[in-house]
Amino acid sequence: MQRLISTLAIGAAAFLSACFMSDTPFIPEGEAVRLDEASTILVCSAADDCARTVPNRGNKGYLMMPPPDEDDGPVGIRFAPLMETEMGPVWLAEVKMVEDDETAYVVSVARRAPEFDVDGVKAFDIELPWCDDVSEAEREAYGIEKLDSYTCGLPTKASLADYLRASHKVYFDDPVWWDGD
Repeated sequence: MQRLISTLAIGAAAFLSACFMSDTPFIPEGEAVRLDEASTILVCSAADDCARTVPNRGNKGYLMMPPPDEDDGPVGIRFAPLMETEMGPVWLAEVKMVEDDETAYVVSVARRAPEFDVDGVKAFDIELPWCDDVSEAEREAYGIEKLDSYTCGLPTKASLADYLRASHKVYFDDPVWWDGD
């Protein structure tokens, strides 16, 4: 798997297939939270695939910093509480993707992942909930729009959070799902 930050910054094709996306932010400013009061956290998809973040000035989001040997800019990410699970709290994550003059917000979820901590910096495991198996009934009930065979659009944060709580709790409780395989 490519480095998390590189994959997020490069774009949609490989990493974002079968994901939920929005053309507007879906976490209201007042609902965004810092996951740790420290100035830095790690956002990881595996123990060896972490991006260091710094707090975003002026809001409760973070900037995922690219590896020093890459030319990509920082990627914005914000979190909001989603639900309690057997794995602990799960947060809704909003990843701001910018490519050329287009911006999209990718839906992710995160959990505290102490097994990925490095040198006292707290780590959070981030995963993408898939949309390719959303049923017609769920699309109608939650306002989920199928954009293509792999991507779904969401009209509101409320319906997104409700959908994830109802349809993904069994996954959020499962440590194997968090392995991302």
